[in-house]
Amino acid sequence: MLSHWLNNKKEQLVNCYNDYYAMRPWHVAQTDIKEWFDSALGQRVLEEEKVRIDSLLSEMFGYHLMTMSVLPSQDWLSHSPTTHQFSVIPVEEESNNEKRVQAEFEHLPIVSNSIDVALLHHVLDFSLSPHQVLRETSRVLIPNGHIVLVGFNPWSLLGAKRPVSCLLSRSQFYRHHYLRVSRLKDWCKVLELEMVYCDKGYYGLPFNHYYSDRCETIGKTLYPFAGAFYVLVLRKNVTPMRMIKPPWKKRKVLPKWQKGVANSSVSSSVKCGSKIQCVNKNSSDRT
Repeated sequence: MLSHWLNNKKEQLVNCYNDYYAMRPWHVAQTDIKEWFDSALGQRVLEEEKVRIDSLLSEMFGYHLMTMSVLPSQDWLSHSPTTHQFSVIPVEEESNNEKRVQAEFEHLPIVSNSIDVALLHHVLDFSLSPHQVLRETSRVLIPNGHIVLVGFNPWSLLGAKRPVSCLLSRSQFYRHHYLRVSRLKDWCKVLELEMVYCDKGYYGLPFNHYYSDRCETIGKTLYPFAGAFYVLVLRKNVTPMRMIKPPWKKRKVLPKWQKGVANSSVSSSVKCGSKIQCVNKNSSDRT
């Protein structure tokens, strides 16, 4: 009886934890994510992210640019000079936009080494397998291609607000990963990605109200590492293959002392041969 009661309590605790902290698939949490970004706080964060993304994409050139974002309706590529631009969405949407590809972020139907620039806007935060998403993005990227990655910073006021928000709110927005930059660096080493740029933004209070530019300035001065979001630029480094040629084989030449031995042996054999010829000649004459 006691064991049965303990098992029931354990199941209740697991279910309670899943209700408050467990993540849901992206298409389930999409509505809550959009509602948060439509709020006053979300709009301020989104505006600062847009400024940084536009400044980075305007300096990146190539033929193909891929976008994966939790806000597929947002225009992220207006300042990019890349000729071919398209976005990947995991669910169907009623849209006539030909620049959208329906596919899962974890399994991209794209040829390897074909994308010049990839933009990941909070995709790793709300993905059930963020490492697989980053691996797939690295696979389709060309050598020396770039990834612009945007994510929420756990070491921020917004990250400190998350545990309380999970208890007080049923929104699926707060049930997501908070990936540290140091952890992403470890993933990049495994995937042969180099972090060439890192910036953080939005140092204000994580509330819809009580916001002022003075709070932003003070926060940026006191704790510059605690921005609400970070923007990283990753470059795919591939070691070029070099054909190892066999070493040059020089012609074997006998040393001088071996040459002398060879000459002496040849001369001796010649002398011996002449003596034998002389003996044979004498014997023939006698007969």
